[in-house]
Amino acid sequence: MQKVINNNLKKVSVMNLIVGKEDIKKIGHTTYEEDGNTVIVCSIDTANIEEILLRSILKCFGDEYEIISSKDGYEDDDILFFTNLPFETYMSL
Repeated sequence: MQKVINNNLKKVSVMNLIVGKEDIKKIGHTTYEEDGNTVIVCSIDTANIEEILLRSILKCFGDEYEIISSKDGYEDDDILFFTNLPFETYMSL
């Protein structure tokens, strides 16, 4: 897998797909704050690809940001991704 980071543009290329910070708003169907950090809720049907994209998008904010954990959601068809991205940062986009 090819990964190219362009620090000037804050974009990451993964397998010729370019993602940026603003793309985090397109991941999942619900986002909320927990302990000051961003939690993204995805459908179980798309969670695998959304997890891959989310990992790449988080790197646009800095190498320290990542998915901390995940678990089944409140509905049977949801997956929750817990990140260490400050919710304030997410909301500022």
